[in-house]
Amino acid sequence: MQKKVTPVPDADELRRHAETRVAMQRKKQHPVVCGAKSAADSGRLLHELQVYQIELEMQNAELQESRDRAESLLEKITDLYDFAPVGYLSLDQQGRILDVNLTGAALLGVERSRLVNQTLPRFVPLAGRTAFRDFLARVFTGPGKESCEIKLTREDGSPFWASLIGSFTNSTAGGS
Repeated sequence: MQKKVTPVPDADELRRHAETRVAMQRKKQHPVVCGAKSAADSGRLLHELQVYQIELEMQNAELQESRDRAESLLEKITDLYDFAPVGYLSLDQQGRILDVNLTGAALLGVERSRLVNQTLPRFVPLAGRTAFRDFLARVFTGPGKESCEIKLTREDGSPFWASLIGSFTNSTAGGS
């Protein structure tokens, strides 16, 4: 289900909407009888406060809609990442696993929570570790994608061939 995306109004438009709502609310209320000057001053002040309150309510509603849209998109992206048919791993320059999707964890035969902060080279047989280190070095030093075919060993010791494709993204996770 898609929600209707409403453009964020500028401050003047927000003010006009709020004043219209205040005027409609005032028609429904009975006027307060008091001195002419103090009533006018109080009325202006009350009007300004009501307009400001409605502006804040409208901005709050827009922020809540934006938050809901962002949460929905995050959920979709998380599902795409977690349930992708290929393994995704984010690594640092030493090959430490910063993040892994469910397929990547299943390929290595380890629960995802146990893989984070482990090193991927522990799943690379000794004969392939130099090639793996060279691959990581290329990923972290040059632009574009790098690839290599390498034998990995699952937690239970069974080997499998993996095609690794990596690219450097400068994020807080520092993954590849």
